[in-house]
Amino acid sequence: MELAAAGGTAVVSSAATDIWQGTRGRVARLFGRGDDRDEQRVSVQLDRIPLELAQAAEPQQERVRVSLENRWTEKLAELLEEHPDLEADLRSLVEEVRAAVPAAQQSFVQTNNAYGNATQNITQSGDIVFGNKPQSR
Repeated sequence: MELAAAGGTAVVSSAATDIWQGTRGRVARLFGRGDDRDEQRVSVQLDRIPLELAQAAEPQQERVRVSLENRWTEKLAELLEEHPDLEADLRSLVEEVRAAVPAAQQSFVQTNNAYGNATQNITQSGDIVFGNKPQSR
């Protein structure tokens, strides 16, 4: 699931960058697995990502981005469950996107506030930093 989540983030975070067309093509080929119709179907779905991000009003952009990441995480998790042999290809794609996409587009901040006797149930993945940001490497 961790790899699928990283893949979902990679797909969405690359949508507004110069590497989008390459990422889009690789993701479509992963899902198509040699079937041109499946590849085309996924390409159409991928084409909606930059449009949805661009059309979201400022207050809704974060919600739209998270929704898209969750949607693609789920799709990638299902793909890996059905075809575990694609893990290395997806891992390679994630690493290439991480190397090419500015870090500001790969890291997101979530602020959760609870008041009074409220309880929050929050699911996170990846690195969680409390307090000061980690030093650059």
